[in-house]
Amino acid sequence: MWYLNEEREAILRTVREFVATEVAPQAMEIDASNEFPLALFKRAGELGLLGVSVPEEFGGLGGDQTTHALVYEEIAKALPVLTVAMGAHSLLAGGLLEMLGTVEQKKQYLVPAAAGEIIMACGSTEAVGGDNQVEFQTRAVLDGDEWVLDGGKVLICNIGVADLYVVIAVTADHVDPVTKAGLSAFLVPAGTPGLGIGKPEHKLGWHGSATGSLSFTGCRIPKENLLGPLGGCLQAMFVSATAEFLSCGPVSLGIAEGAYQMALAYSLEREQQGLALFDRFQVTRHKLARMWGEIESLRALVYSTYAERDRGELCLATGRLLKVKGAEVSEYVGREAIQLFGGVGTVVDTGVERFWRDAKVMAIGGASVEALQDVIAGLIKRKLA
Repeated sequence: MWYLNEEREAILRTVREFVATEVAPQAMEIDASNEFPLALFKRAGELGLLGVSVPEEFGGLGGDQTTHALVYEEIAKALPVLTVAMGAHSLLAGGLLEMLGTVEQKKQYLVPAAAGEIIMACGSTEAVGGDNQVEFQTRAVLDGDEWVLDGGKVLICNIGVADLYVVIAVTADHVDPVTKAGLSAFLVPAGTPGLGIGKPEHKLGWHGSATGSLSFTGCRIPKENLLGPLGGCLQAMFVSATAEFLSCGPVSLGIAEGAYQMALAYSLEREQQGLALFDRFQVTRHKLARMWGEIESLRALVYSTYAERDRGELCLATGRLLKVKGAEVSEYVGREAIQLFGGVGTVVDTGVERFWRDAKVMAIGGASVEALQDVIAGLIKRKLA
């Protein structure tokens, strides 16, 4: 592949071995049990996969964004939910910490996070909607040398297992509807009095993501736990969200590839009247050809966009497009893979239907594809102005 070089291939070999020997053998069990893949998460940290792009001075590999994409794609071929947990930790919470944190905050939290010694979560989304910050109800008020948080968050990944929550709260009379000024980020360690952890939701897909609610009732944290400027974390939030949307491209690519590989193998092995399904039915061949074409089109979009990101482009529109197109392709390929398996494709123990379930959640989790389409349209219009 044109985007591979010696350094990326070396990391890719490590990831492939990790997936083959440790991740894939546990994938079905984790999906069935809905348990957070803690051991695999920690192992990813030991291998440096949680700090691929974190600067070396803070315990990371200092790698580029394309390397990040390769890691996520490869893991998603076997266990997409592990990449969901990694993204919430490294891209959302970790991204805000890296951009907004002081040197002391980074040494205290980013260094162990890159090694998988602690787990982080990002508490942003509220019941009014993830992108509707104007109506956010979680507030932080300064009382002497402490911030007091009250409110709640919903659909937050890594709850319960996280050692540190990066929480977004309103610190002004209101949030400006245009600039979104008035939002601040805070570091809230697990176990802080007043921090309530909800029960993980049982979802269609992403089983094991530990996704649920947080509550804050007179939750007091030290004044120095403010992350970044008071009332001015939106720009960093926008960048970290873009990183999350970008990662949906390689994750969706991995989901599609995982489903396709299963469908192709089944079509070559399953026989009817002495011939494999692939050889007997033109419709089977055409389905697989179109699935392959969609995968390769997505691959081209993913790695050309990541190449732009590594050249310093923010990729605000194309980054969001990766989530939209990625969800579309992975849903399509997952659905067609089930169809090629026929009746057994609907049997959970077969293992193929879980890729479609994870793809379906990909179209909603983090931001719906409909909301992102509107943001993309606005960014296109802005370029024309």
